[in-house]
Amino acid sequence: MFALWVGSAPARAVVPNAQKIAEAVATTNQAARRTVPLLLEVSLKIGDRAPVAAGMLATHPTGLARLELRSNSGFVERHLLQGSDYTASRDGELLQTPRPFLPPIFFLQTGSGAALQAALTSFGVPASEVVLGIADDRDCYVLGGRLPRGPDGKERRLPSLWVDMDSYEVVRIDRRDGVRFRFGPSRMFDGIRAPAWIAIEAPDQDPARLEILRVVPADAPASAFGSDWLLSRENP
Repeated sequence: MFALWVGSAPARAVVPNAQKIAEAVATTNQAARRTVPLLLEVSLKIGDRAPVAAGMLATHPTGLARLELRSNSGFVERHLLQGSDYTASRDGELLQTPRPFLPPIFFLQTGSGAALQAALTSFGVPASEVVLGIADDRDCYVLGGRLPRGPDGKERRLPSLWVDMDSYEVVRIDRRDGVRFRFGPSRMFDGIRAPAWIAIEAPDQDPARLEILRVVPADAPASAFGSDWLLSRENP
């Protein structure tokens, strides 16, 4: 149990165990009709600038995702996520230090608590540890734990999954390398509930943001998420 201060007196709050939270997240994913392969039409903004690229993001509930971005400058970037393995290419050539434009949306697609906890473990998140936190003014359960701020007041990040305490929607994912994905409020896209936007924060980089324009079910077998697609210069 955790002590929460209300006025001048402490109140006690019972925090569910990680398994119950994972199961509630999976139920929310099912109700949102996200537990199937999905195709998202997106636009990419960096900093305060107008969109710099448009793209299509395919995501599979088993832990696979791919993103093709066509920049306003004419080049094409492809980003591939296979569990925790992240690779990217530009015009068919591998990038050594790609920017993390592809979020692990499959955490919003897992259809069971066991699948969610397995995905967390693969991302280095201690799936059994739960604390409380606030993300974008939303009270959250934090799977994976948190660290207190340093002496300089700077936040120290742990790999973690932040879940809204009321809706059980995933609202934030922190990677072990300090990259953070923040999921905006949900909206309906032709019967599928998904975030309206996804903010991407990486150390020493301008913030980026994917605006979600359309979401539809995808005909995307697991075989479609391979390195052949990543290195190809042809349209998928």
